[in-house]
Amino acid sequence: MNPASASPDPLPPLGLSWGIKRSFIDYITGLPDGSVSAAGGATVAEHSLFCFSPESSDYDLARGTGVLRFRGDVRLAGHHGMLLVRLLDPWITFTSGSGVLSISTGDGGGQDRTAVAFLSPSQPRATDGSLVWDHVDVVISPEGSELFDGQYAAGQPMDPLFIRVAV
Repeated sequence: MNPASASPDPLPPLGLSWGIKRSFIDYITGLPDGSVSAAGGATVAEHSLFCFSPESSDYDLARGTGVLRFRGDVRLAGHHGMLLVRLLDPWITFTSGSGVLSISTGDGGGQDRTAVAFLSPSQPRATDGSLVWDHVDVVISPEGSELFDGQYAAGQPMDPLFIRVAV
């Protein structure tokens, strides 16, 4: 096939799509009492990606800085309540050349946040009235390591994420 005629990658759904860590999701779903739920603006899409709905943004395309806000509540549980990972209302804060994925702690109306991962985003591509970041590299933060009860050390790669927001 001629590369020039190859169709582009399909667009991810609007919002933030992240599979977290495939091995962790497989572990949870393999538990006798394992459960995975998505609510409040979050859904589970094809390929077990968790999709968080876009909320608002103040992203400055020229500078590559700002905040993208998403809403949704993903919960992964097992071991008779001893294991619970909750990802609530994620935000991505872009600074010059890097990004931080944070989640709400559930206090303070979403303003109290915990940084769970560091991102290495490239410049987004503009397509069909959207900005799209494909295959963004993610590494877990020290706080993210705590969220996963130390199962993943700070700095360990997680699954890539995808972002699509309306321009």
